[in-house]
This record gives sequence, C-alpha cells and structure tokens, in this order.
Amino acid sequence: MAKIPTEWLTERAGNRPTAEHRNLPEMAGLRIRREWDKLRAELQEGDELWAFANPSNTWKKQGKQTGYAVVRNGKIIKSTVVTNTFA
Repeated sequence: MAKIPTEWLTERAGNRPTAEHRNLPEMAGLRIRREWDKLRAELQEGDELWAFANPSNTWKKQGKQTGYAVVRNGKIIKSTVVTNTFA
C-alpha cells in the first residue's frame, strides 16, 4: 500500500477492534482484527499503533478508506487499509 499522510491519523489504536464496535458483519470484523494483530505483532519499543481515515475530499478518487498504521519516531512506517468503499 502507498504510504498514508500523517494528517490521516485519527487516534491511537490501543484496543483490539471488534465487529460490534464498527457495526460490521462478523467476517469483516475477523479480517480487520487479523490485520490489526499483524501490525501489532510488528511493533518495536516506542512504536505506536494508530487508526486512520482519509478525508472526505479524497473519497471521489480513492474511496473512503480506514485502517491502521505503525508510527515510529513520529513517522508512519507501515499501514494497512481495512475498509475501502466507493460512494
């Protein structure tokens, strides 16, 4: 995936996501938790796991994207999109 801009970061993702939290079907929730777990396993000392969402002015070209990113020393080093919808 292309690197996301830091402006897309929305909040630290300290808790494992649940299907109920996102109002998603169980299989979608399972896939999201699996992606979150993969990124969490790669964290090093001092790293942070953040949720992100692209701003609405980018939805026409990119769709509405949400996901998670590993932030190290203030820089995004890896990210994964978990939802991508086109309106």
